[in-house]
Amino acid sequence: MKKKSIDLFTTIAFWTRRLSISTLMLVCFGSPSLAQVENAEIIGNPIVKEDRVTVRIKVKGKEDKPVMGLFDTDFRLLVDNKEVKFKPKDWKNPEQTVPPPAWIIVLLDFSGSMNQLDSRGKTKLEGAINAIREFSEVLAERGGNTQLSIVPFGKPGEKCEGYPVNKDSFDKFFPAGDFKLENHLNYLAGLTPCASTNLYQPLKKALTFLGNEEDSRFYVPEDSQKPQPRLSVILLSDGYHNLANEERDFKDLQRYLRINEEIIVHTLGYGLTPEQLGTKYQLGRPATRKDLGKGEGKVPEEEFVDRDRLKQIANLSGGITEFSGDAEAIASNLKLFLDALLGEYEITYTEPNPERGSKHQVYVEITSPEDNSVVKSEPKSYSIFRFSLPAQTRHIMFLCVLLLLGLGGVVPFWLWGKSLKEQALEDY
Repeated sequence: MKKKSIDLFTTIAFWTRRLSISTLMLVCFGSPSLAQVENAEIIGNPIVKEDRVTVRIKVKGKEDKPVMGLFDTDFRLLVDNKEVKFKPKDWKNPEQTVPPPAWIIVLLDFSGSMNQLDSRGKTKLEGAINAIREFSEVLAERGGNTQLSIVPFGKPGEKCEGYPVNKDSFDKFFPAGDFKLENHLNYLAGLTPCASTNLYQPLKKALTFLGNEEDSRFYVPEDSQKPQPRLSVILLSDGYHNLANEERDFKDLQRYLRINEEIIVHTLGYGLTPEQLGTKYQLGRPATRKDLGKGEGKVPEEEFVDRDRLKQIANLSGGITEFSGDAEAIASNLKLFLDALLGEYEITYTEPNPERGSKHQVYVEITSPEDNSVVKSEPKSYSIFRFSLPAQTRHIMFLCVLLLLGLGGVVPFWLWGKSLKEQALEDY
C-alpha cells in the first residue's frame, strides 16, 4: 500500500510538472499568434540589390504592442498594385531576422524608494539590475549591433549627492552581452539609491542626446542603403515627478517628445498599481497624487508610482507602458519593449519590372489571425539604380561567348595551321 501511494504521488508530481511547462509554453508561444493585428508599417526604405528587394515590416496590435506569432501565409505583397509572390524561404519572422542597429538608453530611477522590497522580497534596485542583465542576454542572443547605455538618475538632496545626467553619462554605450556592460551593472548594484525623483529633466536630456542629427551613429543619410538605427529610451521608475510646477514641466516634456518623434520612449513602472495602493490603504478607489500624505489613509510618497503620466509619455512617442511589481515581471516587460523596438518581419522578393532607373511602390496586406480582417500598410517607394542579369542568363551568355571565341578564333587558327602544314609537305 505504501509503495502504491509513493507511485501515485510520483505520477502526480510528474504530470504536474509537465502540465506546468505546457501551460507556460501555451502562454508564451500560443498567445502572440492569436493577437489582433491593428497596424502594419514598412520600416525604413526598401533595400535594393540589383533586382532583389527587401522590406522590413513592423506589426502592432492593441496598445501598440508587437504581434509576433504570424506566418508567411498571413502576408500579401503588392508592387505597383499587383501581387508579387514570394517564396517561404524569403520570409522571416522577428526571431529569424538580424535586428537592425539600435541605440538604447535605459534611464534607471535611483531615488531612495528603490531600496524598498518588491513583492518577491528583493530590493527594487536588485530586481531592476537583474532584469536588465536578462534583457542584455536576450539582445546578445538575437545578434545584430545593439548598444546599451544604463544611466542612473535622481535629484540631489540634503544628504545625497544625487545622480545628475549629462552627455558623458549617456555616452557610456556597451554592446549587448559585453563584459564591460556586466561590470557596469555590478558597479550600479553596489550603489545605494538616495535621491528624489525628477522624471522629466533626465528624459528631456536623453531625447536631446539621441536627437543629435549630426551624430552619424544615430542618423544615416537618406540616400544610404544602410538601415536607420532604432533609437529608444526606456524609463524605469518606481516614483513620480515630485517637483513643483509638475504640470508645466510635463508640457515642456511633451514638446521634446514631439520634436524627437523618431525616438521611441517605453515606460516601466515598478511597484504597486494605484488600485493595489487604494486597497492597501483602504481608500475605496485607486490612489492618486491627492492621496499622498493626507488623512488617516494616506499613501506614503515612496510607494506611489504615477502610472497615468508614464502611460502618457509612452503614448506620445509611440511606445509601450507597463507596470510590474517584481523582478520577473520587469524582465518580461523589457523583452516586450525589445520586441516592440526590433521585432520586424522581413520579405525579400524579385522586382518584376527591373528596368534601370524605374520607380516602384510596395505595400503589404496582413490578415489578422483573430478575425481574418485585413490590415494594409502605407506604400513605400524605391528605385532600381543598378541591375545585372540573372545568374542563369549570365551563365548562358558566358558559354555563348566561349563558343563564339572558339568558332571565331580557335577554329580559324587551327585551319590556318593545318593549311601551313599541308603546304610544307607539298614543298618537301
